[in-house]
Amino acid sequence: MTNSNRHIYTLRHPASWPGEAWREALPLGNGLTGVLVPGAIGEECIHFNRHDLWRGSKDTEIPDVSDTFRAMRDAIDAGDYLAANQDNLMHALIEKEYTVTVERPYPLGWLDLHFVPNGIFHHYRRGVNMRTGEAFVRFTVNGCQYQRQMFVSRARDITVMRMTADEPFTTSYKFRMFSDESDCVITENSITCTAQDGDTAARVLFLGDFEAAENDGALSVTGLDYLVLVRVSSHGSDNTLSAEQYADADYASLLAEHTALHTPLYDAVSIELTDDAEHALSNEEMLDAAYDTTCSPALIERLWRFGRYLFISAAAENGNPVPLYGLWHGGPKMQWSQYVANENVQMTYWHTMAGGLDYAIPALLRYYTSKTAMFRACAQKVFGMRGIWISAYTTPHSAGVCVSVSVIVNWISCAGWLCRHFWDYYLYTGDEALLRNEILPFMHEAALFFCDYAVEDGDKIRLYPSVSPENTPGCLKKTGHRTASGHYCPVVQNATMDFAVMKELFTNLLTGISVTGMYKEEAPVFEALLAKIPDYQINADGAVKEWMHPDLDESYNHRHLSHIYPVFPGTEVTAFNRPALFEAFRRAVDLREIGSQCNWSMAHMSSIYSRLHEAEKAVDCLDMLAKSVVLPSLLTVSNDWRKMGISLSWKEPPIQLDATFGAVNAVQEMLFCYQNRVLSVLPALPKRLNHGCVRGIRFPDGRTDICWSEDGRIQVTVYADKAMSCELYIAGKACKSITLQAGEQLCVEDTYLPS
Repeated sequence: MTNSNRHIYTLRHPASWPGEAWREALPLGNGLTGVLVPGAIGEECIHFNRHDLWRGSKDTEIPDVSDTFRAMRDAIDAGDYLAANQDNLMHALIEKEYTVTVERPYPLGWLDLHFVPNGIFHHYRRGVNMRTGEAFVRFTVNGCQYQRQMFVSRARDITVMRMTADEPFTTSYKFRMFSDESDCVITENSITCTAQDGDTAARVLFLGDFEAAENDGALSVTGLDYLVLVRVSSHGSDNTLSAEQYADADYASLLAEHTALHTPLYDAVSIELTDDAEHALSNEEMLDAAYDTTCSPALIERLWRFGRYLFISAAAENGNPVPLYGLWHGGPKMQWSQYVANENVQMTYWHTMAGGLDYAIPALLRYYTSKTAMFRACAQKVFGMRGIWISAYTTPHSAGVCVSVSVIVNWISCAGWLCRHFWDYYLYTGDEALLRNEILPFMHEAALFFCDYAVEDGDKIRLYPSVSPENTPGCLKKTGHRTASGHYCPVVQNATMDFAVMKELFTNLLTGISVTGMYKEEAPVFEALLAKIPDYQINADGAVKEWMHPDLDESYNHRHLSHIYPVFPGTEVTAFNRPALFEAFRRAVDLREIGSQCNWSMAHMSSIYSRLHEAEKAVDCLDMLAKSVVLPSLLTVSNDWRKMGISLSWKEPPIQLDATFGAVNAVQEMLFCYQNRVLSVLPALPKRLNHGCVRGIRFPDGRTDICWSEDGRIQVTVYADKAMSCELYIAGKACKSITLQAGEQLCVEDTYLPS
């Protein structure tokens, strides 16, 4: 199974993006250290990053601008949305000289390899075994085969590279720190570099049968088969690496230690959509075919496997959460490299619970709960409210208000949306200690903010100012007025998403109160406000309104789909509980215009269409991804710079991996969904996925195996981890009521109607 084609992706060419080869490099990682391998033969530059290397953070004390907030409310009450957007919180903070310098991740350094082949290369291949986390680069010159194998150990936090050839060869090595001020010491078997500020260090150790000599600041190594071990460290982390430590180590044993930790995560859930032989094609071949026609089942499976592999490689229990670049930023000034939580952070983690990767959620929870004091200060000084308010833009050392973008400063649902992930973690794991100590207190703080923010309006409430990320009603776009950050006038009232998030948060909080008994004296307040949230509204086009106010019309030319929250990622509205409203959400999605999309919005839309049981539209979104933003490395960029009409057309598209992770969820949603005790199997199966198997996919009470064939036969096995009851649906058809005790399982054989 380890060497199955489906676990190994290959490329026929080295990284080729002009000036930024890292974009198309092979990504490796252990959740703490990230490595990028471009795959060049003559002049290879291997990138090293660490999860905790960030620079540039500078927060000043937050001034009290709550008067401006109240003035914005007065302007909206008067119907003057232009005034509310012109004299808004962003400007008030700037006028009081409040600044936040948003820090960015920066590289640790680069290992340069210089090799002079004695002829023309042939049979070049590079790739990654995703099941083991091991990369390779191989080629032949004059009949001699050369190979580099490489992985980042999850067991030892070192990078291990094996250099082999059929005959002795010479390669020179040099390590360059990102810091201009660094000291490097070269011996006969090592290179040690330390930044003068003491913040970062790297040690390269050579083991095996070789000869070495220093040559012009580099170590020239000649051998037939030897190991290169690299440890990079930051902020005082361990940098010990000696030949004595690894005297008995060999490549196979070090790899076995690593795979003992990496492979169980990768194997926790499996999806097979085609025969193994079809996975022998290279990435370039699969993407070329998709560009010409559509994504093959093999490419869809590869996108799922790659995104899952990439997430595992970026997420560690003791690391930071996974940011937009993962651990693979190629330079120090990456655009949108902070944690962006008005879509992107959430999309990165959507797939984790069903995918058996719940180990990664506590690090996300820890990241946000550690900043609670600053979030309280933001709520009190900016809005005059209790509880917490979270900026959609944060970094490890910055949790204040990001003042440069008004759609961020004025958006109120960040904390509530994040709470969805933490609540799901409790539902899946049953970790009541974490619920009591961290999850429920965080949800309570988020709810207190909504309690103060909501304004009584008869028997309902209003939420204002209110932003639907990052859109503006059509009537205000027509004015042509833009805020200083370049957006139109996004600050209005009653964004549908705000109500949806508030409703979900209060519902889950009340359940948590009943489980733990915490905050029970406040439960009546939460229940009363929950009852006053207005129902969703439908416009003249038959679509759910994005803003629930008669003055505000729709703007369909936009990438965000925030108002679809009750259908996805939420579970409030389904085809089973509110069919008419469900159809209005479907209409709202259909009216979104294709040319205004970007990488992550295509992945988002694919998951939404699966929830809407629109199989072909869901897979169309993956086709659009493959045709527009997926690089040969399978990393995704924000938009299609080639201007082919599918996406936005920014000239220099940054890498954004949220779509890579979003595609993982999109594939899972086609095959499996659990909502409100309805377990749906093959809810949105595209015609081209006419046979396959899913093994181990999770839901809160257990897991499921699914196998289906071209002739419409299906076998579903449900395993109960705890006592459970649910309704089983197959391809949208009610099949069976299931009741199981912990440890029991049930196998159902049925037929489904292929699309």
